[in-house]
Amino acid sequence: MRICKTLMLLLAALLLYGCPSPDNQKKVQEAARVPGLEEAVIAKDRALQAAIEMSWKADVELLQEQLAVEEVHAGKVRITGIVSREKLKQRAEAIAKEQEGVVDVISTISVDESLKDKRLSLDDM
Repeated sequence: MRICKTLMLLLAALLLYGCPSPDNQKKVQEAARVPGLEEAVIAKDRALQAAIEMSWKADVELLQEQLAVEEVHAGKVRITGIVSREKLKQRAEAIAKEQEGVVDVISTISVDESLKDKRLSLDDM
């Protein structure tokens, strides 16, 4: 008896609201859209990218390295580059992770120790 009532309620809901279709899903997504939200997320991502890049440039050792923020999307950051020492790779990644609003960092930064001779190191001073 209970299953029969549940089945009848489900059938009534389907008759009233229809089966999920691409058109219905699109209507729901459009109705749930928040004006300006996408633009705000994009602006925040651009600000995150600028903050990471400026922090790297403020570091005398990282300034000499080949680093780039490849992409930022909803707080997820992808960084890449080549650095001369492992500690600089770790520092660049830490700077990216510490920025407020960053939820994840994917790093493809590699270390090329042959670049050491071409870089100024604070350890050498």
